[in-house]
Amino acid sequence: MFGAAKLTGRFWFRKTWTGKLILLVEEEKPRWWSRSGSTKLRWRDARLLDLAETPMRPLMTLERTYRADTGSGAARMLQAVVSSGTRGAIAAPHGTAASA
Repeated sequence: MFGAAKLTGRFWFRKTWTGKLILLVEEEKPRWWSRSGSTKLRWRDARLLDLAETPMRPLMTLERTYRADTGSGAARMLQAVVSSGTRGAIAAPHGTAASA
């Protein structure tokens, strides 16, 4: 039943009424009464086994590399903004005198 349709590798996300994200995948499905073997493209909700298919591997790679780059990029940005000599110290504004 499910073996006839092939995944194209394109995906999208939709948000439900309750705010849950649903992964949509595009598949090529053979036309019902076609003798020439023509197919039509359709979008459907993804199943768990769809993530193991070969066309969906770039999605899994994207998720892994995105998480790895996010953490290191934020740490690099923080190190660039805060110099090593002022870590832990509260910076006082320049040009104002403290009144007693």
